[in-house]
Amino acid sequence: MIQIETTPAFRDFMLNKRFRGQVRNLATSLITALRINPHGRELVSVCGQGGEADNCEAIFSWVKHEACCASCIKVLDFKALQRRFVRFLLENTNQKEYHE
Repeated sequence: MIQIETTPAFRDFMLNKRFRGQVRNLATSLITALRINPHGRELVSVCGQGGEADNCEAIFSWVKHEACCASCIKVLDFKALQRRFVRFLLENTNQKEYHE
């Protein structure tokens, strides 16, 4: 009898679930640290794929793109990710500098 915990499909499912949770936590941290309105739609065209409902989903999409897999997300530093996100926004919008 096969135990469900040892099947490759179950391990892959759990790895993807953990990865999505880590991406969601990083996206939420970026939204909080940069004081972004999560329900607005300003960033959908800049950092999303275009089909996202709001800024929260667009930032989730960007973070997921930056941390392409579960092994990459382990080495991400939040402060470096935050600087990279701000730089990405400055390069892709008409804003020239970031003010806190």
